[in-house]
Amino acid sequence: MPCPLCEIKNEDLIYKNDLFRVILVDEIPGYIRVITNKHIKEFSDLSDEEAVKLTLAVKKTEKKMLEFLNPDKINIAALGNMVPHLHIHIIPRYKNDPWWPGATFCDKKRDFNYPPLNIQKYKEEIRSCF
Repeated sequence: MPCPLCEIKNEDLIYKNDLFRVILVDEIPGYIRVITNKHIKEFSDLSDEEAVKLTLAVKKTEKKMLEFLNPDKINIAALGNMVPHLHIHIIPRYKNDPWWPGATFCDKKRDFNYPPLNIQKYKEEIRSCF
């Protein structure tokens, strides 16, 4: 079966360079994924230089997310169990969101109205850190 992250379809692209791309995920307002462009299974498959670049991209994205969204916490995850292509989830969390304090990968527990989000401005803010 082809890798869904290698076959780029309908992604809300914020930024892209030769190593990775940054996309907005519509599942949760403000949720971002950083995805390697080439098919890499594990973080340790990156060169040291690539690992530093990817880590800094995640750090810069998290910092902008904290400034712009003011969440209670940011979750950063690189699971890859379902899709073994290196990608990193950067998810804003709020103490009263549907999953709190569990992971957003768990079943939804209750309704939650996320703070309003100006998507265009948010994408510009994230893009500005690169």
